[in-house]
Amino acid sequence: MARGNITSLLRWCSSKHAISRIRVLLLNAQYPESNPIPNSCNYSSSSCLNSIYHTPLEKSLNFASVKLYSGAAENDSSTIDHEINEDDAVAEFESLESVHDNRPAGDVESVNSGSSVHVASRDPVEIYRMLRDAEKGEKRTRADWDVLVEIFRGFAKSPWATNQALAIFIGASFFPTAAHKFRNFFFKKCPANAGKYLVSLGPGLEAEKFLFPVFVEFCLEEFPDEIKRFQSMIGSADLTKPHTWFPFARAMKRKIIYHCGPTNSGKTHNALQQFMEAKKGVYCSPLRLLAMEVFDKVNALGVYCSLHTGQEKKIVPFSNHIACTVEMVSTDDLFEVAVVDEIQMMADPCRGYAWTRALLGLKADEIHLCGDPSVLNIVRTICSETGDELVERHNERFKPLVVEAKTLLGDLRNVRSGDCVVAFSRREIFEVKMAIEKQTKHRCCVIYGALPPETRRQQASLFNDQDNEFDVLVASDAIGMGLNLNIRRTVFYNLSKYNGDRIVPVPASQVKQIAGRAGRRGSRYPEGLTTTLHEEDLDYLIECLKQPFEEVKKVGLFPFFEQVELFAGQLSDVTFCQLLEKFAENCRLDGSYFLCRHDHIKKVANMLEKVQGLSLEDRFNFCFAPVNIRDPKAMYHLLRFASSYSQSLPVSIAMGMPKGSARNDLELLDLETKHQVCSMYLWLSHQFKEETFPYKKKAEAMATSIAELLGESLTKACWKPESRQAGKPKSEKRDGSYERPQSLIKIFDKRRQEVYDYSEKVAA
Repeated sequence: MARGNITSLLRWCSSKHAISRIRVLLLNAQYPESNPIPNSCNYSSSSCLNSIYHTPLEKSLNFASVKLYSGAAENDSSTIDHEINEDDAVAEFESLESVHDNRPAGDVESVNSGSSVHVASRDPVEIYRMLRDAEKGEKRTRADWDVLVEIFRGFAKSPWATNQALAIFIGASFFPTAAHKFRNFFFKKCPANAGKYLVSLGPGLEAEKFLFPVFVEFCLEEFPDEIKRFQSMIGSADLTKPHTWFPFARAMKRKIIYHCGPTNSGKTHNALQQFMEAKKGVYCSPLRLLAMEVFDKVNALGVYCSLHTGQEKKIVPFSNHIACTVEMVSTDDLFEVAVVDEIQMMADPCRGYAWTRALLGLKADEIHLCGDPSVLNIVRTICSETGDELVERHNERFKPLVVEAKTLLGDLRNVRSGDCVVAFSRREIFEVKMAIEKQTKHRCCVIYGALPPETRRQQASLFNDQDNEFDVLVASDAIGMGLNLNIRRTVFYNLSKYNGDRIVPVPASQVKQIAGRAGRRGSRYPEGLTTTLHEEDLDYLIECLKQPFEEVKKVGLFPFFEQVELFAGQLSDVTFCQLLEKFAENCRLDGSYFLCRHDHIKKVANMLEKVQGLSLEDRFNFCFAPVNIRDPKAMYHLLRFASSYSQSLPVSIAMGMPKGSARNDLELLDLETKHQVCSMYLWLSHQFKEETFPYKKKAEAMATSIAELLGESLTKACWKPESRQAGKPKSEKRDGSYERPQSLIKIFDKRRQEVYDYSEKVAA
């Protein structure tokens, strides 16, 4: 809580003139009664804390316009000057004192006497003291009791009161407990007139506004330890001003060059030219696949370049250039040129923090950002905070993307050579591949997210090669970035997808990114086309392509381990998952940032709770391992790795090598899982000491072999797709087997419906 000269002055005034305390004034100034906050709103703790901590004192405390709970008349004079000194404050309060002293004599009655109307004009400090000193409250009728219970029930669940309580460091998780104890205190001590006044107000915001200042005084006296603890917790979960986390980067005069444009506009190519010409440079990729492509391309052009991803480190002798995934980039090394590709991923709800960290923390003389215009304004804001120079270079697409008005009319036989059919689920991808190869003479390559980068590159090369029969690509949104493909036309199988919760339309930005993959400068298809399989989807496609890029308002952040460790020191006897939840609940963020989602981290953390002997840092690292949380086999292997590590045993792969390529979809899924386990082992081997994960070479060899088997399997795949979590196949019903009888009610309803349908048919 604040402890300045102004606070001391107001405390002195409140004790002398029965004027409410500084915290109540803060709350009135922050949320004036003329613009009340509705009960239905759902507030985040971060937004309230930001408004409290980052509103300047002279703006928060407008002494002349604050409504006094002591009953003084409201003064609607304009905001005072920013330069506030104690003499000015005393003068303001002396004027308020005169108003207070000139009240009618009846207004200064005791809380315990007189009409309930006067309760509303009493100072909350005085009301609380009277309640505290009272021996016993007055008896109430059953009807009044029911109303009061409803009022306090609403107060305990009120988003407005919960959010306001943060001003005195009563956290959202502790607020219901505090409200319950306050209710018991009030019921035990409440005088008749206060109870009648509350009943007259009834449940709602007005009753909450009357109770809240009294609740503040109750909490300050009853919960000083909890307030102090929460105050320390808030301080340790402070994610404000993230640009100050990188002092060496702030000491540099960096030049930020934003290559802004759509797909196929040459923005990444131009940035890579600067990267290769620099004496020392780093390229930050959104995907392992793209980092590998840049690594191969740059070395082929005679520039020595190393590769650094979560799963592999290839050090090329005498190299001063690095191609890496954005999560793995070092903010300690000094570079002449850095390239951060797909900068719009700063707004990604799960991975956005990695791009934000790269932009804020890279120590490079020049940083080239490549992406669409959606984050341009927020990059401008960040550069103004960091003091970096920003240069904008706007690129246009080399050849315009043309929408074919004639769709495929729902018939996959209309697919032509060079087409890429885009579907948004693994099942649909294989169904489309089977249908095309069965109904036409085309052969299909397949690309989707669960495939390893090596297999995706192999499938892309197969599709790009004109000297074979594979002339159609069936892919997911994984082609949106990271692959150079000779696509003549992108065909959307549908324009909706499952987002983990429900089926939703594909976002316009993603539609643009995928559709724009058609047509590439220097390829056999320089002009790109796009359309849909079904005619009803065409209007949505056109609408998405016409829409301007939606401006991003916030970008992602996530705490470093050191910040989580500092926060953990404020809590005791909590699991790692609970620790992350507490951090998310109590962290403070500036207006330009959001906390990235970490549902997958919490699921892994829950699974690892049964593993004893892991330090906080160990759990943090294991939770970030690249695992598909929907794959039970992969999760089992991660649990096994963590268990072996916790017992100080060498972690083994303990997984057999497949004998050959897949003969059905279940075997293909098994190959995908096995490769993911190898990839996870390699990632962990770079996070922990080498002796704890000693089979790194074996894992690399297995991963390479499995990727080759996956490529072979996809070229001959002609089977029905399965689910990773499919249940046991239902056994076929045998002749003479027992069959459970139908419900008599269902039989009756079915017959009644048949009779009704028949009568309708006769009548027609």
